[in-house]
Amino acid sequence: MLATGNKTLNDYRLSIRFGADGFSFSVLSTLDGSTVQTDRFPVTEPSAKADVLRQALRKPYLMDYHFQSVELVVEGLSTIIPLEHFNKSDMVAFYRLCFPSQQASVADMQYQVLSSVEAVMLFRIDQDILRIVRECYPDAKVCSADAVQLELFQVRQQQRPAPEDVEQRDAYVSIAEHSFFVSVFLRSKMLYAASQPATNDADRAFLLLGIWKALELNAQRDALHLDGASKPLEKTLSEYILNISEE
Repeated sequence: MLATGNKTLNDYRLSIRFGADGFSFSVLSTLDGSTVQTDRFPVTEPSAKADVLRQALRKPYLMDYHFQSVELVVEGLSTIIPLEHFNKSDMVAFYRLCFPSQQASVADMQYQVLSSVEAVMLFRIDQDILRIVRECYPDAKVCSADAVQLELFQVRQQQRPAPEDVEQRDAYVSIAEHSFFVSVFLRSKMLYAASQPATNDADRAFLLLGIWKALELNAQRDALHLDGASKPLEKTLSEYILNISEE
């Protein structure tokens, strides 16, 4: 295994983030969560991902740390199933139903239990990528970037004042280059969460307004909280939704 060097034992954790355009490594302190070191490994050709990852995992500086934990954070499309309705045998069928244009196999499917919202998040990762990581770090934990984002949204929601006599719902949106993730809460209860593929503001506006309509959110009362939105997108959405804030 890598990372058996001379730094203080169990003082660090390694976060490997895997996205459409490459990988990033973050060495984090377990004492205060601060970032000690970061490294970025871009990938321009999808077929080169495995080779780039192998080379990245051989970086000498990784030998300077003994990692208490390693996580592989997967960026990509995800969807959520209520915990009470989750069945492993249905994962592929449900994922394909949500994302019919995506290639999904049984081997690629992953799930993450989110007990705080009583749900299970489904996502996928290429098995070659997972195998390469676990050759170096057998105990690496696989998680969805959307799950991390959902937990942040939940914390924000819990910190918002919510009078008991007001049925205001809050929709939180995090926008990335190739997709966006949206979750909707009523007070502390999550009502909806999923990601959507979108690479331009026109598609983002169309899809977000479609979700708003499908969930029957109120354009005057309910709130939309945007993270990473461009000014043109915010302006377009403000023509239909009154209560918008930029996080």
